[in-house]
This record gives sequence, structure tokens and C-alpha cells, in this order.
Amino acid sequence: MTNESLRIKLLQASVDADVESHFRLLINDKTVKYLTIDAGLFDTSDMCFEPSLIDLLPPFPPGDWKTGRISRNPATGKAHFASVSEAPLPGITKTWHSIRIDHLELDKPRKLRSNVYEAACSRLGATVVAKFARFSWEIPQVEAETVAYEWIEGRQIGPAFLGHLTEEGRVIGFLIAQVTDYHHATPDDFALCDLALLRLHKLGIKHGDINKHNFLVQGGEKAVLIDFDVASRPLGVDELEDESRELMNRLRDTSGRGG
Repeated sequence: MTNESLRIKLLQASVDADVESHFRLLINDKTVKYLTIDAGLFDTSDMCFEPSLIDLLPPFPPGDWKTGRISRNPATGKAHFASVSEAPLPGITKTWHSIRIDHLELDKPRKLRSNVYEAACSRLGATVVAKFARFSWEIPQVEAETVAYEWIEGRQIGPAFLGHLTEEGRVIGFLIAQVTDYHHATPDDFALCDLALLRLHKLGIKHGDINKHNFLVQGGEKAVLIDFDVASRPLGVDELEDESRELMNRLRDTSGRGG
């Protein structure tokens, strides 16, 4: 199979000069393939952008493989596919919402963070925020946050959970409502942030990362909590009380942590 006959789009990349690099590619606007490229095979600057990366790739093997590894051919010294696999990829199994949206249904995605995108979703009739596992090792963290959103469903603590995000049937993330007209919390917003955190603590849930960027303050009226990937339900109240006492220090923090 020649790569010229394929429409290859780079969706996400995790590039490292010292260890292997990982890529998520959309093929022919339909299927997703995951590539691992050995360290030192290509210049990292050439792997960060779609045109230059695609020019480097050796011919894709035929078949319905999902993952492939590109290494240096010991006989020729050139890059080649050392292996491919059709094995199913892991997905989020602790699902609870009735709605599932395929990633291809999202239109004009705009990256907010490495695995967080803002996009239009015609089926939901709104601009949404998608958070998902780009690669398999991110599944547990996104699954943990998926579970946390079920804990707070309907409690007016975080953004509304709109559904699970899928890729070729497997669940890789979730969609939440877009929060608009907000600012990140400051010490002046302590009362609103404390109230939001109290709502969470009344459910027996510890947020675990109460940096000021995880409080979105809307119009001086309410604070919305986000990023529940390390949320937990501790056995005792001591951890919840400790988190409450730490809130003002986190709002005063000027390190940029969490921004």
C-alpha cells in the first residue's frame, strides 16, 4: 500500500527525542491507527507537524491493523514497519451515561490542552468540551474522571456531563458543557470557591487538585469546579477538612501551577 493513496491526518502526537514517540492518525477520514516510532529514527522537529511527519513514514502495511511500530531496518538502515497488530485497544468500561458520540461527529476542534478540545457537536446542538485518552496509557485517568462525574451528576458542582466519546465503538473520553463568561479564581473569590468545594465534600468526595485554575468563577455568582481526574472518596473526613483548610493558600498561589 502506498501512502500516496491514503488520506493521512495527524490527530495527536507525543514526541520525545530520548525515548519512543507516539502518534494518533486518522486514515481516509474513517479509521484511526496508532504508531510508535523508535527514538533516534527521525529528527523530532520533523515529527511534530503533519506534512513533514507523513513524508517520513514508510509504506503502510495492508490490513485492518490498529497499532504499528516503526524501527530501523537492520538490513537496509531505513525506517520500516517492524510490527503491526490487530489487537483491540483498551477503552473506558465504567460508563454510565446514555449518550455516546463518535469523535468524527465533532466539528472544527480547537485544542485547549493536550487532551482537551473545544468543538461543535451538531447532534447535541452546541459547542462542547471533549476530554479523552489520546493513547492507551491515558485510559485509567480519563476513566477515573468519568466515574467522578457520575458521583456529582445533577449537583451543580461541575460542568454538565453530556455523554461518552467513542472511537470505532470503544469509549475513549467524555463530553462536558462549555463554561462561558468566567475567570479563574482569585483570593477575592474565596467564598464562592469554598461553597463549591463544600458541595463536593458533602458528597464525601475529595477533589485532590484545588489549584485556582480548577475553579471557574462566573459573574461573581458561582464557582464551577473542573478536572476531577484525581477525585476520590476517602474513608474519613480528615482529608476533606485538610483540603478545605488549604483552599486559600491555593487561591493565593502565583506559581502558575495548573494553568
